Amino acid sequence: MRYLNLPSLAAAAAVAGAVGWSLDRVAGGTVQSLLILPWLSLVAELGAALVLGYLGLRVRAYRDPHKGSGRRRDPARRAPYDPVWAVGTAAAAQAVAFYGALCAGWHAGIGVEQIALLGVRSTQEPLWLCVVHVVAGILLAVLGWIVEKFCRLPPDDPDAEEETPYGGRQDPYAAGEGGYARDH
Repeated sequence: MRYLNLPSLAAAAAVAGAVGWSLDRVAGGTVQSLLILPWLSLVAELGAALVLGYLGLRVRAYRDPHKGSGRRRDPARRAPYDPVWAVGTAAAAQAVAFYGALCAGWHAGIGVEQIALLGVRSTQEPLWLCVVHVVAGILLAVLGWIVEKFCRLPPDDPDAEEETPYGGRQDPYAAGEGGYARDH
């Protein structure tokens, strides 16, 4: 799994913004844009953010027991945390980050078109809905970025180095493979 990077999130937001703006121009002329997510979708986004935040804090508490609570816990007394859950949390964090970038870009593109209609419309609800979704999308992208950082190997791990292309390992192959998967 590759780590999140800012250029890929920005590219996803830019593409979504261009597509959202283009489709809103084509579907223009309606009083209320049908391409904007409704207010109720913010409840689902908040629910996803709460679940991801909870899982991220659990991974962080297990990985760094001395951070967060202010009290040191004995590592032997920690409740075991399944590494599969940590990987799932990292994947969910990436998905939420990309969803947030896409949602922010999409609604920013539609919001540009809604700004152009300010003098024509009697209601500004579509514009405010776009603004709220852009802010929510940015917050989701930041939350996904932070939780994905919680799921990385701890810095005191001797195999964990940030600048390696294999996610913290020097060697692209696992130590126990015995050379079976290698070509050389």
